[in-house]
Amino acid sequence: MKIIEKKDEVAPNNKQIVVPLFSSPLYIEATKFRFNQAELKIIHSMPYHPVGVTPPFKSVDVSKDHEIFKQKKFKRIKNFIDERAQYFFKKILFIKNELAITQSWISKGRPGSAHHKHRHPNALFSLVYYVDCPSTQLRLSREDNFMDDCSLFSYKFEQYNIYNSRHWTVPVTTGDLLIFPASVFHESSPNVQTTDKWVLSCNYFLKNIPKEI
Repeated sequence: MKIIEKKDEVAPNNKQIVVPLFSSPLYIEATKFRFNQAELKIIHSMPYHPVGVTPPFKSVDVSKDHEIFKQKKFKRIKNFIDERAQYFFKKILFIKNELAITQSWISKGRPGSAHHKHRHPNALFSLVYYVDCPSTQLRLSREDNFMDDCSLFSYKFEQYNIYNSRHWTVPVTTGDLLIFPASVFHESSPNVQTTDKWVLSCNYFLKNIPKEI
């Protein structure tokens, strides 16, 4: 658990800590894994269809196949992705239950496109791996923060941090892998590059539904 220590100029000798209690985990890893040329050729030739539009930007194209990991040609990629996800589930969250991939797909962001704000129903966690993406941002958000949960008052903040924000923007690039709760809203920044942006995503859910009451 990450505990943030603060120093108070008024009481410099007092040790103060801020605990991110009941927080939503966001796992970020800068990996050295890369698609090889054969794998890139496969995703470039897959059929795609457009999804939600965020005016004035173009829509992002998503692979028509939402279970690409069932194909043997993606075995190497699936093994890597699942190994990192299981590390997060078992070694960071210490979840005993088995979680398995339920959906897997590729997104293609043409120049001038942006992925609309959305979240993934019927899933516990979502994973995003940036296949080919020189530089972009992923914005995660929720409808309210912990202060909104306590009341319906409006607050003004001198500056925003992980405690009082309703959204958080993460800079990402090729090779980056992120895992977060599937219930968290997320969207991409517009693709300002002159080349297409390629992203792999998948969802995880319980392999077996617990029977305990």
